[in-house]
Amino acid sequence: MSDANPLPPPETDMGPIFAPRPLDDFDEFMAVYFDACRARCPQLRVIGGKWAREDLIPGMSDFDTRFIAAAGTRAREWAEISVGVGAVHAQLARSHPRWARILEHLPGINLAADEVVDPRAYYPEFPQWTFYSGDRAVIEATESALAARPWGVEDEAFHLKKLAAYFGPYQRGIDPPINMGRFESKYPLHSRYMHYFAPAVQAGVSLAQRRACRGKLEALRLARNLFPRPEVIDQIFDAVDRHYEVPADYAEPRLTRIERDLEAYLAAMYASLGGRGRVTLIEVDPADDVARLKAKTAKIAVDPRVTFFDSVRFVRLMQGRLQFYAQVIPGFDSAWLVRNELGRMGGMFFETPLRLYGQLRFGEKLAPAEVLGRLRGNVLSVADADGFARFGREALTPIAPGQERQRAAAVAATYEPVLRVLEVIGDDLRGRSAAGVA
Repeated sequence: MSDANPLPPPETDMGPIFAPRPLDDFDEFMAVYFDACRARCPQLRVIGGKWAREDLIPGMSDFDTRFIAAAGTRAREWAEISVGVGAVHAQLARSHPRWARILEHLPGINLAADEVVDPRAYYPEFPQWTFYSGDRAVIEATESALAARPWGVEDEAFHLKKLAAYFGPYQRGIDPPINMGRFESKYPLHSRYMHYFAPAVQAGVSLAQRRACRGKLEALRLARNLFPRPEVIDQIFDAVDRHYEVPADYAEPRLTRIERDLEAYLAAMYASLGGRGRVTLIEVDPADDVARLKAKTAKIAVDPRVTFFDSVRFVRLMQGRLQFYAQVIPGFDSAWLVRNELGRMGGMFFETPLRLYGQLRFGEKLAPAEVLGRLRGNVLSVADADGFARFGREALTPIAPGQERQRAAAVAATYEPVLRVLEVIGDDLRGRSAAGVA
């Protein structure tokens, strides 16, 4: 297969011109990628990813990697892994431009082998991971621990909030095609069906069964028998089976009709979740719209420690992600990706954890700078506190048009103390209460 990554195909008056379905090379990608990452980062033990293998659609899907590292991996080693994996992404994006879409971002949530089996470290996304290769003992221990864990309130809250996030009408422009190459003409259906509808259905199926559903396509198959309007599900499977080569579905008013059908399906699905003990944390009202559902899920009581660790879950490999995005790589567009990451990073990794830590440690509502001031020279070294403050300033600085790569590089350059600071205050929180998670 050629590594060429041509421009998206043109459109004619008859509709989009589709590039044919490519060969499925996700297994090849995973083998090459994991070998290259382990060569640089010997602490890595297992490669996994969100969803099921069948959910990886050639030419359309990126790969939401999840790494498990050696037990006891700490901040200094995670920093080395971050930089190493970022270098692998840059290397492969240059040598295999056809993988630009798959390589869109570094792995998100990454854990050490002892964390992923620790009940305090549990996160309701874990049951939706598939482990592909690596240390069999680690994989078996992880899968056994997850299978033994019963459905709990944290699972229900997670899936209710995910449903709320994707409820309501599809928002055009929210999910631009990035690095799609010649398959961009198929993205309108893929975005609607697999990025926004399927996750909501997956949450609904999980709530209905009170058991996490791992895969998106698995969820759609189950939903066909669980919820009303199975013809909507049939339509999606037809499109996916045809690699979205359904010309009539891209034209108006058909595309708007599809969006309304998906919205109506989710409303009917949500209404069917009422009663029979499926949902216990909120009252399901068929009249709920997206605003009311989000308001209800926002009121679900959550331990601030859980919120703290949820906020910083993606922190470990973010420096390498920014370093990757800062590079000029032919055929790889990172501008929107940088804006997306920096648009949330200052809040997730700086403001939110400091506010929550101040609340839990000092029993006061303090501004992030005040919390950091109290920790400076006490819990944190002066150098780390000052370095963390520099990171906060850089991460919260607006991005001028055309300066995305420069901003990514500037924030990455201040990242050195971030993992260390968050590890110190995270360990302190875990030590204060068994309610913490990793």
